[in-house]
Amino acid sequence: MRSPSTTKMIALLNPIQMKSSAISLKCSSQAKSWPLGHGSFSISGNMGPLVPYVSDAKSNGFDDVLWLLDDYIKECTVLNVFVLQQSRFGKMELVTPPDDTCIMNGITRRTILDMKDQIEKDYDLKVVEREISIKEVINSSKEGRLFEVFGGSTHCHLMPFNRIVYQDTTVQVKGGSMCESLSKKINKVMRGNPQGNNWITPYE
Repeated sequence: MRSPSTTKMIALLNPIQMKSSAISLKCSSQAKSWPLGHGSFSISGNMGPLVPYVSDAKSNGFDDVLWLLDDYIKECTVLNVFVLQQSRFGKMELVTPPDDTCIMNGITRRTILDMKDQIEKDYDLKVVEREISIKEVINSSKEGRLFEVFGGSTHCHLMPFNRIVYQDTTVQVKGGSMCESLSKKINKVMRGNPQGNNWITPYE
């Protein structure tokens, strides 16, 4: 054993997508991480044990796994989750699970929360960071209050979900314009438009 003589670092600068169309998810109650653990870090000890579950989901026609903890939604394997629904009080809300160390608090997620005031003004809704259970999503779907579910990550654009399977229940998500519109808004900010945001650092 000795120290390496050289080190190669590879940086991917272009955004990518898991696929070009909406993705389908299989729910798993196998905890991806626990509160006060290391779920907020993308390390081999966190990701490696997930491979059998993701492989099983893909072999059964799904694109990824939606990880739950006591039936509460946490995240997908590499995507933070957002749910656009109408509350039972009639108010539109964009809900994302809280950063309780069970999720990787990605840049895209943080950006949406940082842009909360502007998003609420532009789309006439509330951006809410709170616990949301899969059963709440199922009920919203049954009552016609579920409009979109999508995910975002540092390495790719926002991705819409079109199907979520929990045990013997399938939630079909029709999808809408929110995911695409919000993705375009974030991309503009990342590219320095409008000017005055904190994304771009001048280099001289």
